[in-house]
Amino acid sequence: MSRATAPVRAPHAFIRAKARATQRKYPFPSTAARASKFPAVSFDGLTPEEKASMALVNLFTMAATRVILDQMSGTRHRSPMFNKIVDYLQEHPLRNGNEWLAQLMAHEELDYRLVAVRIIETRKVLADTEFDYEHMQEAALKGITEENLELSREYLSCSLDADEHVDDLHV
Repeated sequence: MSRATAPVRAPHAFIRAKARATQRKYPFPSTAARASKFPAVSFDGLTPEEKASMALVNLFTMAATRVILDQMSGTRHRSPMFNKIVDYLQEHPLRNGNEWLAQLMAHEELDYRLVAVRIIETRKVLADTEFDYEHMQEAALKGITEENLELSREYLSCSLDADEHVDDLHV
């Protein structure tokens, strides 16, 4: 069928088809879709997903830095940059991965900038191929379920203990 003879689909039909495809790809509704069900949650103007994304960027930067440090500390030969990067980490703690890398990239010594490039490349590989996002989601949900159960048990236990003390006072 040529473009000229192809039936024209209404825009809303395309949007519904795209939404169905997205639902299959992403099991959780988007922030916009949840807006009608939950009050707006913001962390300094960021959605929970954006805040989690920032945390993952920092985690990948830290992990990539550890990988590069491990490579530099080889069993036969330790790179002279190993101690320099360790000292740099002590002087400039890695709290925000992007800012920390920007500072390292702006360092006056070329060796520091080259290490920053290696970290950037390594964190990209970690994020693209090594990190299991589904396992993270499953582990987070399992942890929340277990912790909620434990907290509920503790609350119930404390409530029952408090009721017993009240009954002792009335006797």
